[in-house]
Amino acid sequence: MARSSSGRAEFPTTAEVSDLWRAVVRAGGAIGFPVDAPAELIAEAAAGELRDVGSGRQELLVERDGGLLVGMVLVRGKEGQVFRHRAEVRKLIVHPGRQRGGIGRRLLARAVERARDLGFRQLVLATRGGTHLPEFYRRQGWAEVGRFPAALQVAPGDFRDEHWFQCEL
Repeated sequence: MARSSSGRAEFPTTAEVSDLWRAVVRAGGAIGFPVDAPAELIAEAAAGELRDVGSGRQELLVERDGGLLVGMVLVRGKEGQVFRHRAEVRKLIVHPGRQRGGIGRRLLARAVERARDLGFRQLVLATRGGTHLPEFYRRQGWAEVGRFPAALQVAPGDFRDEHWFQCEL
């Protein structure tokens, strides 16, 4: 279920999610795409993520300001019998004009709370290096448990490490 910061259900449209995602990508946030990715591909990915929310495969938490979607995060339980105790934080996205204002911190805290409510014991996430993001997750109490050097190509010739984090619930 999508939830606003006030706790009211406010399910975003595909266009809203796509617009937010595209704004972050164009500002240099990889979020699965290079900066020059076609808008249609981002829109298809947004529609797919919302289908997975609608089918119950994952949870969506959102942050709105005056009705405008300014942030979102997905939480998905890991598949497979040996992974049933953990979930993954996916696509923590904050509009570039609203970053460093506490939205990401609030969304991450709500993702942790929601995972606890769903009975998970552990959360995992991956983020790219070369940005403030690994330090952001460390400051939120997450433990870095691994790093895959040059795993992500965010632009031609620009390879970044992928950092893996976990949070015990």
